[in-house]
Amino acid sequence: MSEDEFLSRQRLRSGTAKQSAGTQYTAKDFQLDVLGKLEETQAKLEAVQELCRKDSQAARDARLLKFDGRTLVAIGAIAMSLTGYVLQDARNSSKQGTDIETTKTRVTRLEQIAETNTEGRIRTEVELGELREGQDEIKRLINAHDKNARVASGEGRQRDGVPPAGETPERSRHRKPFENSKGDGLRTSDFF
Repeated sequence: MSEDEFLSRQRLRSGTAKQSAGTQYTAKDFQLDVLGKLEETQAKLEAVQELCRKDSQAARDARLLKFDGRTLVAIGAIAMSLTGYVLQDARNSSKQGTDIETTKTRVTRLEQIAETNTEGRIRTEVELGELREGQDEIKRLINAHDKNARVASGEGRQRDGVPPAGETPERSRHRKPFENSKGDGLRTSDFF
């Protein structure tokens, strides 16, 4: 019980005691009593409305945040699926990046090998060309030497009247300049 109620009841009791003693209860006193009770009722009504407002707000908040078990499981499953997709995408991106870098490294290495091989092939071709030229020059020198040696040995023997080894004198006179003693043409195997 509030103090206002207690005091107003006290006044009423004391007022009734005074009334019997000599004062009467007037319309003004009645109006004051009714206004006092109206104030009390209004205060109680405002308190109840405030309480209802707080309860309804709390109920709305609870309804918005309150989930049943199935809803929570569904939300968890969705979150896990999204996480799985994100992680898988990250792994794939990382693997692709690694594969690309590995491929770039391999291509660079293959280009270096191709360049080295090309340089080696060019050097080898140049060396082979030089060897062929040298071989041709050696063959010319050998042919010239053999020609000079035959001419010199043929003249010397012819002067002496001695045919070359294994030939008769008639055969040596009719031999062609580039024939060997068997009558074949000269071969490079005859020189080496």
